[in-house]
Amino acid sequence: MAEFVTKESPFTPGKPVPVEYFVARIKEIERLERAIKQTSSSRNENIFITGERGIGKSSLAGFIRYLAEKEHNFIGSHCFLGGIRDLEGMIRVIFQRLLQQVTDKSLFDKLKEVFGKYIKGVTLFGVGVEFTRERSELRTLLDNFLPVIRKIHEVIKDTKKGLILILDDLNGITDIPEFSQFLKSFVDELATSNNSLPLLLILVGISERREDLIRHQPSIARIFDIVDLVPMNEDESNKFFKKMFENVNISIAPKALSLMIRLSGGFPMLMHEVGDAIFWKDTDNHIDENDAKSGIIDAAENVGKKYLDPQVYKAIGSDTYRSILRRIGKLPLGTKFQRKEILEKMTEPERRTFDNFLQRIKRLGIISETEIRGEYRFINQLYHLYVMLEAFKSEKEKKSSK
Repeated sequence: MAEFVTKESPFTPGKPVPVEYFVARIKEIERLERAIKQTSSSRNENIFITGERGIGKSSLAGFIRYLAEKEHNFIGSHCFLGGIRDLEGMIRVIFQRLLQQVTDKSLFDKLKEVFGKYIKGVTLFGVGVEFTRERSELRTLLDNFLPVIRKIHEVIKDTKKGLILILDDLNGITDIPEFSQFLKSFVDELATSNNSLPLLLILVGISERREDLIRHQPSIARIFDIVDLVPMNEDESNKFFKKMFENVNISIAPKALSLMIRLSGGFPMLMHEVGDAIFWKDTDNHIDENDAKSGIIDAAENVGKKYLDPQVYKAIGSDTYRSILRRIGKLPLGTKFQRKEILEKMTEPERRTFDNFLQRIKRLGIISETEIRGEYRFINQLYHLYVMLEAFKSEKEKKSSK
């Protein structure tokens, strides 16, 4: 009988990165750790972590929570609010997650006393906490949010230096004007009181979610300091791939590493998609150029199916349109392009449909015009990267069919 070997990929496509695999973001971590230290000196700090989709916001937030708990003796909660459409639902998630994420049983028992009747069921001292769903009770907690947080602090202050509260996945909740007002009222009430509170409040979302909040309540702009994540540079990407593969005793050929770095473009989401696909191509604990190319093709398919196929490629079914999209996708990452320069390199069928193509993908939100007439750019590098990967895949398929 053949021996069955179990492999476990160090990459986590589509999920926040486990803290043991977190790499880079040194400047951002230093900024956020400074906020942790300021908070531990009995002051409130408020941060908004922002950046494009797939840039690693949730992974960074998760790592900061881990750092606050393990290195600075905080208690923390990382709450994902996706699907939440009212403040009562938000309050329920915040306090239920806080109880669920406490690992110290004695501390959990103390926190359980704070919430009393609002807890409807508990198993395994927190793992199975069921918080109330009664709107009247949740509204009471909402209206007394600061006093409840102060009670939590009273319970933990002898053993913990502070509290870190992370509100992530803000899609939906920022559409509600009451959420912006809640944030402003809470922070202002805390700032004007004579009773300091070591609370680090972190919001996590794309820039549009912050703009939603500011539109509803302009004071939000002054309340939150911004940590803006940009794509990792080449050196950071290099360290990321090397460390991830070294963790599972796999070496990487220089040309293979160069391909991974170039085609993932510094986006952690894509780096994990590319790394994971290549990991499963390896058979000898060494990633060569062929492994990398083969894995990148699989990564292109995964990324496309998850992120762009549903809204883009199905909407531009024309072979000519797709050919044009691949053509501009081959441009260096982040490059702006002039209409007239692209036209010069096109086939006649592509030229005839180019203007219609531009209007179509503008409406789909793939590209936009810059301040210069006739100049365009991809809305974000994530889209450009996928189109680049899809173009690479198409070229390889053409060569193999000859």
